Order: sequence, then C-alpha cells, then structure tokens
Amino acid sequence: GLAALSPATICTDQMLYLFSFLGRATTGLVARAYGGTEQNTEKARSAAASPLSVALICGAFLSVFYAAATPRMLGALNVHPSLRPEAASYIYWRGSITWAALAQNVCLSILLATRDAVTPLKIVGLAALVNVVGDAALCAWPCQWGCAGAAAATAGATLASCVGMVRALRNKELLPKVRIQTKAEFGELLEFTGPLFAITVARLAGFLLMQQHAMKLGLKPLAAYQLAINVFFFFLLFGEPLSQVAQTKLPPLLDSNNTKAVRSTFRSVISLGSMVATGIGLAAGAFLWTATHLFTRDAVVQAMARQTSPTIALAVATTIFAVAIDGAYLAARDFGFMLSVAIASTGLQMWLLRFSNSISFILNTFTVRLATYAVASLVRAAMGGGPLGRALKGK
Repeated sequence: GLAALSPATICTDQMLYLFSFLGRATTGLVARAYGGTEQNTEKARSAAASPLSVALICGAFLSVFYAAATPRMLGALNVHPSLRPEAASYIYWRGSITWAALAQNVCLSILLATRDAVTPLKIVGLAALVNVVGDAALCAWPCQWGCAGAAAATAGATLASCVGMVRALRNKELLPKVRIQTKAEFGELLEFTGPLFAITVARLAGFLLMQQHAMKLGLKPLAAYQLAINVFFFFLLFGEPLSQVAQTKLPPLLDSNNTKAVRSTFRSVISLGSMVATGIGLAAGAFLWTATHLFTRDAVVQAMARQTSPTIALAVATTIFAVAIDGAYLAARDFGFMLSVAIASTGLQMWLLRFSNSISFILNTFTVRLATYAVASLVRAAMGGGPLGRALKGK
C-alpha cells in the first residue's frame, strides 16, 4: 500500500501542486486589493473572482482527465503491475474532487490575504478530524479499503473544507462570483499565474525525478521513501504561514515605498523563519525516528525510513526557511529571478540525482536545491537587487 502511494501521489498531489500558483496569485491579488489600513472588501472580492473561476474550470477538466486517463498515466510511469490496482483506486477517489481541492486552495488564500487566520484554522482543523476518522474507518477498520479508503477519507475532508471555506467567505461578504472573465481581468491574473506556473513546473520537475529514482530502488525502499516524504510534507505545512505573512504584509508596504516597514517586516520574516525552521526540522526528524511503527508493520521498511530521520530534519528546516524567503519574493513580484534560480537549482538537482543510490541521497538533492535558492535570494536582497532589494536599500 505504501509503495502504491508513490506513483499515486505523483498523479494526484504533484498534479495539484502544479496548480498551486492559483493560490499564490490569489494571495497577491487580494492582499493588494484589500489594502493595508483601508480594507476594501468589494475590491478584494472582485480580485478573487478570476482565480476562483479558473480554479473551478481547471478542476473540472482534471476530474474528467483522471476518470479517463488513469491507466495510461500509470503505464507511462512504468508502475509495476502489482501496484497499479491500489494506485488507480487512490487516483480515482482523489481525482473525482479535484475541482473542490483547487477551489478550496483559492478560498483559503482569500481568507488569509484579508488577514483572517482564525476562520481557516477552525475549518482546516475540522477537515483534519474528518480525514483522521475517515482513515480509521475506511482504511484500517471496519472497511479495510487500503489506498482507496485513505483517498476516500481525504476526498471527504476536502469537500468538508471547501464547503466551510465558501460559507465563511459568504458570511464575510467576500465570496466572488464565478463568471467568464473579461480580457483585462484575465490579463491581470496572467501577470501572476504565467510566471508562477513556469516556476512551479521547474520545481515540480525535481519532485517527479526524486520519485522516479526512488522507484528504481525496489519495493521496500520505495515504501520507506513514501513514508519519509509524507512526514516531510506534513511538517512542511508549518512553514506555509511564514510565506503567507510575507505575501499579505509586504505588498502594501512595497507599493507605498515604506522602506522602514519593509525592512522591519522582512527582518521579522527571516528571524521567525530561522527559529521555526530549526524547531520544526528537529521535530520532523524526531517524529520519523520514533513513529515509523504507526504507518507500517514491516520491520525492514521501518528501519529504512528511520535511517532517513536526520536527512528529513535537515530537508524540512531548509525548506521552511526557503519558503519564508519565497513569500517575500512573491510579494515583490520578482518572478524573473525566481524562475531563473528555480531552473538552475532544478538542473543542479537533476545532475546530482544521476548518482543517487539511497533514499537519503535522493532527499539530500532536494535540500541542496532549496538551500541554493535561499542563499541566492538572500544575497540578491542584501546587494539591493530586484524590487525587494531596492526597497530594503531605500532606492
């Protein structure tokens, strides 16, 4: 089951990650429209209409695509025949609610861009509870559906979260109308989504290559890799608020050329990012070292996953710090630099993966990629390059 999740998540989670640019674009558009001290609900609602409409359209097409093309996708990935039934069952469940997953991401970004973190916390917390209960009932006992049960639980939680987000936006009079976009509205969205999509594709290529190299190691190493990478992604979620803080706080300050406030906010993001990255990285490593038995009874897989705990700790810490910096660069719309570094660092990772012979080596290539991005971004800001660097230098 764990091994089957690896190709299944390539087709679902990684595909959804490809559309993460919609949520990031929403944060930037809505934060600027909502304003700093003057909070304009009507402008925020209008700015969110384009990304929400695009999310629903893309999600609907993706759901149809999953229903029709799942066997071909698994064949194209050269998935072992013994893993295909479990992997396909996972993909069908997750694929059926892709439209809700993309819409939920946009709705969450709208709430966060208007500086409301409490409402999303309540909704996401409830959805997490639905997911955990669903996993217990559908995957473990009494249904014992395996991968299909895990996917069904996630699908149910996604629908619950989407409904909760929509209701919250309606109550706050922030729910956008889904409609055909005008040329001007689509052009404004494209200013964000075009570069962000290219950046996301470059980053996604690294994830795909990592999983393809893990699949070459064998069944049990693949299962251990999937266990480790799931722990990685879980703890990585704790870094997203740092990116959101930068994306919501910095745009009005950059637009008003408030150098002092930009410096203070960026310094806070870096300091907080360092502390959170260290703490969460250590927690991720400790969790993987002590809790592998919660996910599999196979002693060999447990041992293999446990050996990656220091690697996961370093990867989580590096990524969370890079995510904090990434939020500041998204706020500054420095897309050209972000894309250049994303392509260069992904190329470096691809070269390193040629020598991969273990799970830890594969994960370390990801750490190198994110560390390269973080260092390059800090150097550029310190030297006064790009919109963020110029604002920090008061140019």
